[in-house]
Amino acid sequence: MSAIPVQPTPIRRTFGEWLRRNPITLKEMRSRMRGRRAFAVLTVNALLLGGLVSLIYMTYAANTQTFNSPSNLQSLGKLIFATAVGMQLLITCFTSSSSAVGAISSERERQTFELLRTTLLPARSLVLGKLAAAVLFNLLVILSAIPIASLSFFFGGVTLEEIAIASVFLIVTALAFSSIGLFFSSLLRRTSQATAVSTVVTLILLFGIPVFMLIIQGLLSTMTYYGGSRTGMTSVEAELTRNFVIWLLISISPISAGVATLALLLENKTALSMTLTLSNGTSVSYPAPWIAYTVVYLLLSVLLIALSVRAVKRVDK
Repeated sequence: MSAIPVQPTPIRRTFGEWLRRNPITLKEMRSRMRGRRAFAVLTVNALLLGGLVSLIYMTYAANTQTFNSPSNLQSLGKLIFATAVGMQLLITCFTSSSSAVGAISSERERQTFELLRTTLLPARSLVLGKLAAAVLFNLLVILSAIPIASLSFFFGGVTLEEIAIASVFLIVTALAFSSIGLFFSSLLRRTSQATAVSTVVTLILLFGIPVFMLIIQGLLSTMTYYGGSRTGMTSVEAELTRNFVIWLLISISPISAGVATLALLLENKTALSMTLTLSNGTSVSYPAPWIAYTVVYLLLSVLLIALSVRAVKRVDK
């Protein structure tokens, strides 16, 4: 009897196995952790957060009534947690983009990119390996801030819901801004050019959008005040348009989305929705800014990764 051929079962790899089997990820992580730069970033990050939290604690400690009231202690805990997360958010935005901005362009400058592309490693694995190394390093930077942020638990006022939201917010930020740096690194041929453009985009997302939001809010408020007669809209329609545009601008900036989410949590309201009231008393609910931020930046990350893979493939032609 002839043996019946057995169909080979497909090999399914976990994420950890994929990381260990990707030579780009292993090479990048080893080269990052061998130098002094990684430890300098971790040390400076811990010193900045520790110094800022210590300053807040000493300011509160100067008032002896703070430690005699449980509500004041909870306020101190919330302030320490919000300060640590906010500071870590700013650090994550800049370190994420800078850690990935030379991933591809530096290979071109060292004239090793063509040699790397002659291997059997596909362009997608090359891009994902570079991105994974950058994101893992930034996750390490985020983890280094946990001991300082955990000081807020001694005073109370911080819930598991707030911790989960802050963790998701920081992880998505690290992924998105690493993707931004990697995209410009694959698009531009020099690291200096990629660094300049990536820094400008980071500053626009952090500070430019909130300033633009204030300008738009003033213009839309004027339109709402005049009832939208010039645009053919009623006063309610003008208010709905203004609120939606403001909500959208709040949700696409890390700073404004973080501040708005923190305001929702401090008011002890649900962290899943944001309610705005119109002049006629009608309440309109929108998804919480951190939810919209997460969805928008995850989609942006996927798009930038796909464009980076396409840019790497295009060089071969």
